[in-house]
Amino acid sequence: MKASKQSGFVLVVGMLLLTVASGAVISGMSVNKYQERQAGNYVRTNNYEAGADEAFRRFEREGWGEEIKTVVKGRLGGSEKGAVIFPHNGDDNWLPSEERENRAREREEEKKDEENESGDDENIKYAFTQAGVKEVVKLEGGRVKVVFWGREALGDNSGIGYGNGRDILSAIYSIKAGGAYQDALVGCEGVNAAGGGIIDSYDSRDGAYDKNDNGKKSNATIKSSSQEGDVVLSSGQPVYGDVESAGRIVVGNSGTIHGDLKADGDIVVRNGGADIQGDVSSSGSVEMVNGGSVSGNIRANGDVTINGGGANVGGNVASRQAVRLTSSGRIQGNVEANTEIVTGNWSSRIDGNATAPVVRTTSNRDVAEQVGGAIKPASPDVAEVPEVVTEPTEGEDGQQSCEAFTSTTDNGATIGDLIDALASYASSGSLSLGGGNQTYELTPDGLSNNNTVSDPKKDVTVDGIFPEPTNVLVLDNFSLGGSANFVVDGGDMTLYVKGNIDIGGGATFSVAEGSSLKIVTEGRFNLGSNLNVASESPTDDDGNPILSLYSANDDEGASGWNAGVNITANSAFKGTIFAPYSTVNVAGSGALYGAVKGRRVEVNGGAGIHYDESLMESTIGTDGADGNWELQGLSYGAGDD
Repeated sequence: MKASKQSGFVLVVGMLLLTVASGAVISGMSVNKYQERQAGNYVRTNNYEAGADEAFRRFEREGWGEEIKTVVKGRLGGSEKGAVIFPHNGDDNWLPSEERENRAREREEEKKDEENESGDDENIKYAFTQAGVKEVVKLEGGRVKVVFWGREALGDNSGIGYGNGRDILSAIYSIKAGGAYQDALVGCEGVNAAGGGIIDSYDSRDGAYDKNDNGKKSNATIKSSSQEGDVVLSSGQPVYGDVESAGRIVVGNSGTIHGDLKADGDIVVRNGGADIQGDVSSSGSVEMVNGGSVSGNIRANGDVTINGGGANVGGNVASRQAVRLTSSGRIQGNVEANTEIVTGNWSSRIDGNATAPVVRTTSNRDVAEQVGGAIKPASPDVAEVPEVVTEPTEGEDGQQSCEAFTSTTDNGATIGDLIDALASYASSGSLSLGGGNQTYELTPDGLSNNNTVSDPKKDVTVDGIFPEPTNVLVLDNFSLGGSANFVVDGGDMTLYVKGNIDIGGGATFSVAEGSSLKIVTEGRFNLGSNLNVASESPTDDDGNPILSLYSANDDEGASGWNAGVNITANSAFKGTIFAPYSTVNVAGSGALYGAVKGRRVEVNGGAGIHYDESLMESTIGTDGADGNWELQGLSYGAGDD
């Protein structure tokens, strides 16, 4: 056997040994047969198995597999056992054929170089098969079954003659829940960024924000998870990340958006809009009014309308209904519509092909003069745009609601569980501090300069929510004003306030280096003064926030100054906010370094939002899990659950 064909065998054996060493159990699998196929003895007799093997290998790597895993994790919480959660209509479940073919040819060229031979095209004939994922099925206990398959020939994923694939290889994965802070801004009932500064991401593990190019990274995702909740961007400042909404997305006079727009409702870009660097996809309609540009593609289940202002689309446009350029506007790519394509005045232009049952113009001219490519009078059968955000549901198998810390596991911990876990600890009553320059220090041993407060309850465990024991002080209400100084020191502290928290005036609230603070409140939270974190990073070494606010207050949808959580201070806020029943109003002039999840999120004032990517490693609310996929078993055919 040639040495080059042994490499696949060695790779798979190494992978299997590594998997077993990491604690996974490979069951229900004919190892000898799998090794034989990888070694090259079997692949050349079965195109389908070649595709399935390639799909599995690619699923285990970065890129194509990661994209599918992200979609699956987003759908896992609201689905029942046995549900096919991937693919849905419009999902691309095949490895791109061009990429598959190029990789096969690269491998063959490598063999030629190694062996100093001319090569044999027959040796790679079976590498030119299509590879893909047939389906991902939800199992019990946070597990899924991924079925890989292949088909006989490469194609464009829609051509006649390529047929369906055959499922050959099944893999069982356990999906550990991602932590509470996977996105920059999450408003369960909407996000309104009418003011504020730049919204971007950085990684505190690489140093301070905006030092050594540690900033303006594009992982500051903005999300709304309710069909009644819109995402509105009109601050005039750039956004570095994707924007996803179960409702609408409205962009007006925003800065450049360095990401994709994805909505289950309509997407409207108006009044000059923005330069959208990614793609735009909607389960509803897409409308560009009075300008704006999209560098990527536009896809919609409803109409796509480009109406005036010199709007420009750099990629392709596809609609399951109609595409209309009612006034000036340009589409540089191809246009496909299942009903009709309509151009308007002379300033409307399609540079590529136009494919639809009807292609016409509202002007007194030949529509061919406004189409640079071919006009194809046929239905392109544009695929349905899949839902990108599933509205939270409450059910036996589904995730509870917005109040859950995670969205990828069944029956995950919620803000209610946190309150229940702390409710049994006795309160020291209300505490009001202010006046003078008095400093009050809260440590696990008690509160200095005050004899009205009981010592904190030490080493309290909050199973499934906080990854480490904490020291808890319980109050009815808490206020800090005047020029008083309040310092948290000596370890991890939790301040549980059953009523309201008000930090204002000239007071200063600080968390010392090496310490951390969790603020849990059932009342309103108002921060009008400085809340300082001595650490340069908002997170500890495990990605968990040093300062975190958890609000169980229900403000009944209030906004602005009446919101349940008000951040109006002029200094930086380095931490996280979790308030599923309250509007979070970020209206100060200081920046926020961390992440926010609220019933609604409003960004006003001049504050920039800088998402710390280290929060992706947070285990808050996950019972210690880290959000990874763990391979538990491989089998042929349907496999075992």
